[in-house]
Amino acid sequence: MKRRPYRHLQPMVANYFPSLSDPHPLNLNVHMFIEDVSLQVMPIGGRTEKHKGFEVILEGEKDECEHAAQLIGEIGTYDRYDLKEMVCDAINEIARHLAWEGCAVYEIIAADDATHLYSFTSKRLVRFPGWFLQFIPCKDRELWKKKWVIIPASKIWYFEMPSVLGGRRGYNGTLKKLKSFDHLAPAFWRQDLARGEQSKNFDFQLYVKNTEIHFRRVTEKWGWNRRDWSQQWSAEFFNFYKLITFRWAQAVMRERIIAEINRLFSRLGIACELQVSGLSTSTEILQVRHELQSGTISFAKASDRVSV
Repeated sequence: MKRRPYRHLQPMVANYFPSLSDPHPLNLNVHMFIEDVSLQVMPIGGRTEKHKGFEVILEGEKDECEHAAQLIGEIGTYDRYDLKEMVCDAINEIARHLAWEGCAVYEIIAADDATHLYSFTSKRLVRFPGWFLQFIPCKDRELWKKKWVIIPASKIWYFEMPSVLGGRRGYNGTLKKLKSFDHLAPAFWRQDLARGEQSKNFDFQLYVKNTEIHFRRVTEKWGWNRRDWSQQWSAEFFNFYKLITFRWAQAVMRERIIAEINRLFSRLGIACELQVSGLSTSTEILQVRHELQSGTISFAKASDRVSV
């Protein structure tokens, strides 16, 4: 069941800005990339057939663990009563925020003798030592009845895409570069086609080849395959190499999110630690990639070992 929002909470921040919503359809490549990055960072529904030893544990005293579980439940999209399902839902939701904006940001609100986490946009949010400043766009000031918000850093939980994956700036730069080319065809070619005209001096096949090269260079760090398993542009070995690289990037995200959740527990004085075991670590996935390169492991076995 989808989790009900806490309507009684009174956050200081504005959680979204309608005026900043892009009226144009999201670029297909950007949309696919964002979806793939955040998909299955953790097993969906807390279930995996590949890793029988997958476990999620809250280590600490009972009261502390209950407090930690309540906080984790604030993050997810759905009401969950099984700890494993709850943690998977929460981590995948945080991964979705990282994939969309290159960072995750929540306001920490104390209410009803509990701590709540309120997700909001990082747009127009500026960090300063010890506090954050949120600028409200002119067109949205009537909606939120304010021009800006100043909030102490102690009331904000904020972290960015891991630096090994480019950090927030590098990741958002990747999204921007993905937008620079339309894989289907340039706008002028589509306009000519709609008018029944044939564009002169335009090699469509060369354009497709160049865009493919561009997308691969832009997402090289991630190993993204654009959902293309054909061998038109890659040998079978390289397809699996990219798959393993992509799973490594997702493992890096997973480990960063778990570490940040534990840091949040520490900040809030919750004597509990979230432990996730049974899934391949980023280090182990790099070892699988090394074995693939050396030819000591089959494609199928390599895929099984890095999947969630």
